[in-house]
Amino acid sequence: MSTCAECGQALPEPEVVVEEAVDLEPVAEAEVEIARIEADRDVQVAKIEAKVADDEIVAELAALRAEVEVLRAQAAPEPEQEQAVVVVADPEPEPEPVAEPEPPVVEPSEEPAAKKRKSAWWG
Repeated sequence: MSTCAECGQALPEPEVVVEEAVDLEPVAEAEVEIARIEADRDVQVAKIEAKVADDEIVAELAALRAEVEVLRAQAAPEPEQEQAVVVVADPEPEPEPVAEPEPPVVEPSEEPAAKKRKSAWWG
């Protein structure tokens, strides 16, 4: 028995309680296993996404190559076609000359022509 330091009374002995420690190891192992599975899943998803991206890139590249071939074929026609094409143009017939209208014939009038006046100043 022990005594109280302040009052001097006798105190009963405390009981020692021994609790069994909970085994935390299985929980920790389960969490580690879950983390490992999630990591494996993430790696697999990344591989699948990379493969899909690669497939898309390959398909896009093939489409672009086909487009380039078509554009090159349009831009540079074959030389055989250039030499074989001969265009002969018929000249258009020249238009017939349009006759100019004749000026009207002025007939002399029967009235006598007025005499011209001479200026006194100019002689």
